[in-house]
Amino acid sequence: MVDTLLKYVEEQLGKGYRPHAVKENLVRKGYSPALVDNVLESVMMKKNTSGPAPTQGVSHAKHLSSKTILVLSFIIIVILGIVFIPKLVKTKEPLLDITASPDKHNYYQGEKLGFEVEIYNMGSSERFDTTLRYRLLDKNDNMIISREETIAISTSTSHYKTIDLPGNIKPGTYTLKVYANYEGRVATSSFTFDIEEKTATIKETCSDGVRNQDEVGVDCGGVCGGYWYDNACHSTPKQVTPSEEETCSDGIKNQDEVGVDCGGVCEGYWYDGSCHSSPKPKPPEEQSFAEKMMQARALAKTNPEQAKNICLSLKNSDDKDKCLKTIASLSMKKEYCELITGTEDRDICYYPFFMQGDYSVCEKLTDPENKEACEQLRDISELAKQLNYTTTT
Repeated sequence: MVDTLLKYVEEQLGKGYRPHAVKENLVRKGYSPALVDNVLESVMMKKNTSGPAPTQGVSHAKHLSSKTILVLSFIIIVILGIVFIPKLVKTKEPLLDITASPDKHNYYQGEKLGFEVEIYNMGSSERFDTTLRYRLLDKNDNMIISREETIAISTSTSHYKTIDLPGNIKPGTYTLKVYANYEGRVATSSFTFDIEEKTATIKETCSDGVRNQDEVGVDCGGVCGGYWYDNACHSTPKQVTPSEEETCSDGIKNQDEVGVDCGGVCEGYWYDGSCHSSPKPKPPEEQSFAEKMMQARALAKTNPEQAKNICLSLKNSDDKDKCLKTIASLSMKKEYCELITGTEDRDICYYPFFMQGDYSVCEKLTDPENKEACEQLRDISELAKQLNYTTTT
């Protein structure tokens, strides 16, 4: 594409058309103004450095020695470099785009608010610092919490942040706003979430007035000790006549047993329809999304396949997409982006790759604007290579 454009511009200028007329014509045809400007500069530079050979004067004119010609040529090259090279290698200004998303949409008072801040630099590739400001607002835009930090940015970065929510914060809907301040500009992103009142967990005891745990009666028997009979708790077993003697091997649920010949005076723990020598184990607590996300991030660079499997184990599709997007950026494995179901998240996943020169992802983008941006970066990169080849040869 770039070679064809260079040839076309050379032909039009050779026919006598002015540069601005050529540019206007190409822009109307859909070419990027920046791309056309670079092509025009390249053609004009070649034209200026390859002018007609000087005509010989009359016989009495002085002839320049080959050494003098070499010195003059060097001076001309230096002058052209001062004039044109700064325009060709002019550094782009930083242009940030940020996205903030929470670990979940419901939190309790006093819990940690965890969220991911993804920052993409669409301009300069040079490393620079940006100040991130976090503002937690209630539904009336009153500021509840304010935090600030400075991080270094190059092409893109994924930054995980936590903020402690106050234990006395009122239940309701809140908004977290993120501001990225850089080079006199500000990029923003925000998300909303709900805070619920945290209810205290009531611990089961032997004095709570409730029959729970493995008690035979209210706060009696089992772990609480004592013997339940005659609708009351006693410190000694019920006295019975020999003919009525109850044992722990009579195959009957009697005495203060919880199950047949199990629990109470017979000891043991009755659950799952049988007697056991140890208490029933508690079921393992399932990891939260935030815990799985942190685990996947930690493995992304050292064991990306295991990190990917953690993401795929998530049940919520939005959480799964967010996790895959994060580990793809950290591990620089674009194939993980293909596993994302949401088209917007999938496009964002490909950003770091084409920003670092992998333009094979352009055809995978679904949003027309994202695809056009990727293709223009590819064209500018090809033009830069062509200009570099022209100047070196």
